Amino acid sequence: MKYLLLALSVTSSVAMATQMEGFGANYYQDDSSIPNYDTSKSLVPNVIIGDNVYTMEFSSLIDIAKTTGVTVNQGNQASWLCLASKGVNYWFISDNEMGQGDLTSIAIAKAEQQGNCSPYKGDLSITIKGTPLLDASFENISSIFLNKPNGNTVQYCTNTKNYGDFTQMNCLQYFFKNKSIKGVIINQITSN
Repeated sequence: MKYLLLALSVTSSVAMATQMEGFGANYYQDDSSIPNYDTSKSLVPNVIIGDNVYTMEFSSLIDIAKTTGVTVNQGNQASWLCLASKGVNYWFISDNEMGQGDLTSIAIAKAEQQGNCSPYKGDLSITIKGTPLLDASFENISSIFLNKPNGNTVQYCTNTKNYGDFTQMNCLQYFFKNKSIKGVIINQITSN
């Protein structure tokens, strides 16, 4: 009996440590070779799910999970949930180090078959005013931002607030495949 309890506790903690798959797994990549450009454009996303509006670093994944009827996955680096809606997969992510369960990143990609994305039939919209996301073209991005994308990934960041020695910024990463948008990740970062 003692060994059965030990085996159950070991396997249940492993089962709870679920990593993102598919496009959402790009969240884990920390690649310093990705071109990073400052921009003066506002990169604050409007997040609407169902009848609710969510704000990065103020809304929790648990609130999103309650609205959508899904559970929050716990990984080693992040907590997250994935919704599939109208041909698009949306990963809502909270960084385990700083996020404390609050929404800190959103990954969006045209739907690829994902076992860990739950179907969602309600209203779901992620937009950034004046900035295209999945519907952007390589040329369109080149006309919106001063620095043209070069390669398979590019990141644009803007400072949003200063708190003493800390700066909060929003970043938008575009991922390309053959100069077509593969997906985007929106991050809110606080650094010193």
